[in-house]
Amino acid sequence: MDYIVRELTIEDEPILWTMLMYAAHEDSLKSVQSQPILARYVAGWGRLGDMGAVAFMNENAFAAAWLRLWADDDRGFGCIDPAIPELAIAVLPEYRGNGVGSRLLKQVLELSQGLFPAVSLSVRADNPVVNLYQRVGFVKVEDSETVNRVGDISFNMVYRHIGK
Repeated sequence: MDYIVRELTIEDEPILWTMLMYAAHEDSLKSVQSQPILARYVAGWGRLGDMGAVAFMNENAFAAAWLRLWADDDRGFGCIDPAIPELAIAVLPEYRGNGVGSRLLKQVLELSQGLFPAVSLSVRADNPVVNLYQRVGFVKVEDSETVNRVGDISFNMVYRHIGK
């Protein structure tokens, strides 16, 4: 599969809205944008701490991984500390299983090294991507299981840069 990867820029907010729709398992952009609990992962892209990478094939974005810091009083689902950014990642369904998600994840972890002590995330317990997160060094945060917004179980994971 022939594709390019580059760092996200402030102009990439529209791409991230589409990627968030897939990451959140929503049916439309309107649905994602109308839910503040989801929209906060992209709205105002380009603020302090925002960073990530996006994959393109034939000038079309098909995958992205991004980090966002949260205020202590406005935390994302996977935020474990305001000093640790939370990861969001999405690969369009027809491109999954080709190593793109792994490449983006590793690139974002490299981008964040030296800037943050760790990276956190929230994942649905039954999502097969948990295996990828574990392979690259994420570990489950103890006692972080929670019923998510759709009634399933999710938990948090953290990747610590120390010693890596």
